[in-house]
Formats: sequence, C-alpha cells, structure tokens
Amino acid sequence: MNILIRNVRLIDGTGGEPVPSVNVAVENGVISWIGEGQVSPRKHSNFDDINAKDLTLTPGLFDCHEHFAGEGGQHGVAAMNSDPPELLLVKAAANAHLALMTGQTSARDVGSPRGISITLARAVAAGRLPGPRITAAGEWLQFPTTWPQSKIQTVHTLQEMQDAIESRLRQGAGLIKIGATSQDTPGEIASRGTMGSELAKQVVDFVHGYGVKIAAHCTGFAGTREFVEAGGDSVEHGTHIDDETAALMAKKGTILVPTLSWRDYLFKASGRHRLPKEEVDASEAIRESHWASFQKCLQAGVNVAAGTDAGGGDPMRHGNIVRELEVMVEYGLTPMQVIQAATQTAAELVGTLPENGTIAVGKQADFILVDGDPLSDIRDLRNLWAVFQGGRRVR
Repeated sequence: MNILIRNVRLIDGTGGEPVPSVNVAVENGVISWIGEGQVSPRKHSNFDDINAKDLTLTPGLFDCHEHFAGEGGQHGVAAMNSDPPELLLVKAAANAHLALMTGQTSARDVGSPRGISITLARAVAAGRLPGPRITAAGEWLQFPTTWPQSKIQTVHTLQEMQDAIESRLRQGAGLIKIGATSQDTPGEIASRGTMGSELAKQVVDFVHGYGVKIAAHCTGFAGTREFVEAGGDSVEHGTHIDDETAALMAKKGTILVPTLSWRDYLFKASGRHRLPKEEVDASEAIRESHWASFQKCLQAGVNVAAGTDAGGGDPMRHGNIVRELEVMVEYGLTPMQVIQAATQTAAELVGTLPENGTIAVGKQADFILVDGDPLSDIRDLRNLWAVFQGGRRVR
C-alpha cells in the first residue's frame, strides 16, 4: 500500500529534535520519502492521502519483555503453567493482537511453555495472525533455583545447557533467555547467582557463537554482576544493581529492560488482591530497591529499553506498554528518552534497527499516529489515531 501523510509532527525515535510539520511517503510498505513544505495530493494520486495536521507520528512501539502465552492477572502465571498447549496458543494469539492494537508493532517474547512463542512468531511473520513482529526465546532455561515452575527447563551442567540452547535455536528461537539469579529465599534474592562467573561466561560465549543475543532474569546483586561481566546483552528487571555493576553495564553496552510498571502495578494491586501485610511490605521493599537500582543505571549512563513483563509477572496484562513509559517518566526519564527506549534502543536490542525502530527512508513503515503531543504529556501515546505495520493500517 502507498500512503502519503502530510503536515504531521514527527518524532523519529532517534532522540533528535521533533519536526513540527513534515510529510512522509510510504511505498510498498517502506518509507520512501520524508520532506517538509507543501505537498499536493494530486501529484500522489495513487497514494492514500492523510492530512495529519495536529497529529504526531512516532515509530511503532516495542515491548522487549513479553510472555504472550500468559494472560496476567492474579493467577496468570499459574494458568500459563497448567493450561494445555492448544489453549496457550489461542491465548497467545489474542494477546498479540491486543498488543498490536495498542501501538506495539514489535516485541520480544522472553519465555513461554513448550516454545509456544516461537510458533506464534512464525504465524505472525507469515501473515496468518495479527500481532507485533515477534523475536521469541521459546522455553526459559535455567540452572536450578531461578524459577519454581515445572514447565521451565532446568539443566545441571554446561553440556546440558549447550544442548538446550541448540534445541531452542533449531526450533527457531531468535534469542536465548536464562535465569542468572536465585530466588530460594528472600535473603538470597539479593545475594546469590545461579552460575558463577566462569560458567556464565561460557554460556554467553556459546550463545554469541551462533550470532544470537542472550537475555537474563536478574533480580539479585551477584548473579546480575556475573552476567554483565560475562558480556550478556540485556539485564531483565534489574531489581538489585549496585554502582559497580551499573558502571560495568554502561561500559560494556549491556541494556537494561527494567519492567518498572510490573512492580508498580503489583504493589498497587496488592490491596485489591487482599495480600497478607508481610507480602505487601516485602513487595514495597523490592520496589524501593528496584527504583534505586534504576537510578544508579541512569546515573551511570546505561541504555534502557522498554518492557512490561506482561503475562509473565502477576498481575501485569498485555497492551500496557504506554504504562511502562509513564512509570519511566515518573522515575526520572524525559518523554523523549522513554520514546527512544521503546523504539530505537529497543530495536537495537532486538537486532532489527536496520529495518525498523526509527522513522527514516528505507525502513519498514511501522509507526503510529497519535492525537496529541507525547513530548508534552507521555500519556498522549494512549490517544492512538492509527497504527501502521509494514505500511498497512491495522488500526
């Protein structure tokens, strides 16, 4: 489809200054021209003409931490680990569609039972199902004690981990997701890793040998440091990060996917779910550490990519990427920085920056039109006027 968008405010995703009024042409799903000034629709008679005055054009948003097979809610993780695969795939398809309708044109799925996310990613890529462009990890991998769920593959030796990684890649995984920190007891969450420095380096190097990126669940000081030292690509959650690790992340280019809105939503939902006071107090203590760790990363200059933990962290539901951006602003980033975190930096992490993540000639026409100015109020990203994916209007 050919499209001409005229008189639109442009935020291109690079962090550069917005352009107050610009014109963007799309041909065969690719951005073919960007220019300022008056444009006559009559000279583009075979284009769908959109006069976008008072609207803002931004790249389509990424969610770098999704679990499409989970629905979220108070018991979402338990259901994801007990539902049959046929039902999980149906739920995953519905959740992917919901995400797309909220402006999310790309995603990383960082864990699903039975590799459901890989099947979903292939179906979306083939045009059989609507959804974001998905880079999927398939089933989680761990050495003992990161996660208690039975449908997560647990290995005990380096060889077993390497075999499991190769199995994921044969299935079609676009990244590998591992657990780097233990969750045995509240005290050990902040103190113990699951691999040790040498094993972490061997695992990371093995994955990189296939030209694939590796993400790690990091909710403890020691395991996070070990994963960063090993050269891991992204720290997921990062609830316990010290100054030294934050500085090392900035030096090595490790990207933080903080999933701030999940922890924020969990704390706010605790009263509604009538959780015991000790659980609420523990959640609040972790939220405070999470906030402090995020601040340390910002001060150190760590790059941040947006992700929600939708479906994987009770009770976070899908379609809430804008809430993640709102919380990032509340925690100290500017609206421009959070838009970049959900576009350019996210695409860099996923590995698709040459194709999308910013608005530039030659890139896929994945973008959203917003009624308002998200640089003045990030909440305006909720005011979607249109969503385009590959030049096709999907909302």
